[in-house]
Amino acid sequence: MRVYRVAWLGLGTMGAPMAENVARAGIPLVVYNRTPGRAAALRYAGVDVAASPAEAASRADVVVTILTGADAVEQVLFGPSGAATDVIENKLFVDMSTSGPRAALSIAARLAQCGARFVDAPISGTRGPAQAGELVVFAGGHEQDISQLAPLFAAIGKTTLHTGPVGSGQTLKVIYNGLGCQHLMAFATMLRLGERAGLSRQVLIDAFTTGAFATPAYIGKRSRVAERRYDGPDFVLALVLRDAELCAELQRQLGLELLTHAAAHREVARAVAAGLGELDLFGVERLYDELETAGP
Repeated sequence: MRVYRVAWLGLGTMGAPMAENVARAGIPLVVYNRTPGRAAALRYAGVDVAASPAEAASRADVVVTILTGADAVEQVLFGPSGAATDVIENKLFVDMSTSGPRAALSIAARLAQCGARFVDAPISGTRGPAQAGELVVFAGGHEQDISQLAPLFAAIGKTTLHTGPVGSGQTLKVIYNGLGCQHLMAFATMLRLGERAGLSRQVLIDAFTTGAFATPAYIGKRSRVAERRYDGPDFVLALVLRDAELCAELQRQLGLELLTHAAAHREVARAVAAGLGELDLFGVERLYDELETAGP
C-alpha cells in the first residue's frame, strides 16, 4: 500500500502523542499547531513543522485535524491560511476531533465542492491510550477512503470501527460519550452515597474496580480517586460537558427525551458552574463534598 504524506493539525493533549506514534510508524508527517511551542518535541525528533495549516496541507495527501470542537476545526480548515483555502482537489481530509455529526456533514459538503474527500474519525480514549497507541477509531466515510487510512489508524489505535457513511463516526462518538457521561456520574454519586452510609472510600473503590461493573475507565482512575488527585487532568470535566451537550442536541434532533442522560448532563453542568471544569473528569465528585461532613 502506498505511503501517503500526512499533514497533522493539532498537537494538544491527544494530538501530540498521536502524532508521535504516526511519526514512529514511519509515515511521512508535517505538523502544525496554533501554539507553536507545542511542536518543539516533534521538531527535535525530525518531523517537519509548517507555519500555517495551508502550508501543511500543501505538502500532504492526507490532512488530519484533532482539535477542541467544531469551531476550532472550521477555523483551521476554512479560516485565514486555512488548510482548505488553497487547491485541495483529491486530498483526503480526516477529522479526529469530537465535532458532532452536523459539523461533519457540513465540513464534508464544503470540501466536496473543492474536489476533496472527507472521513470523520473521532477517537475513544484519553491521554494514556493515546500515548500507548491504543485508541479506538470511529470512522465514517467511503470504504475506499477508510482502507487508504488503515496504516494511519493502525499507528494510533488498537481498533478501527467503520461506522457507515460520513457523519456516522461522529454520531457514534456522541452516543458513546453520552454513555460515558452517565458512567462517570454513576461512579461519583455511588461513591459519595457509600461514604455517607459509613463505608470506607478504599472498600468502595476496590468494589467498583474489581466487581462485576468494573471497567477500564474505573480501573484507570483508581489511584486518582483514592488520593482525590484531580489536577494534571487526562480529560477535563469541561469537555465532558461539551460532549453531553452534543448528545442532548442529537436527542432533540431525533425527538427523544432520555431522562437518565438529562440528569447526568445537569450534574456535570452544575460541577462546571461550580468551578470544577478544569479538573480531571472524575473530579466531578467534588460537587458532593458537602456530603462528607453532613450527618446521616
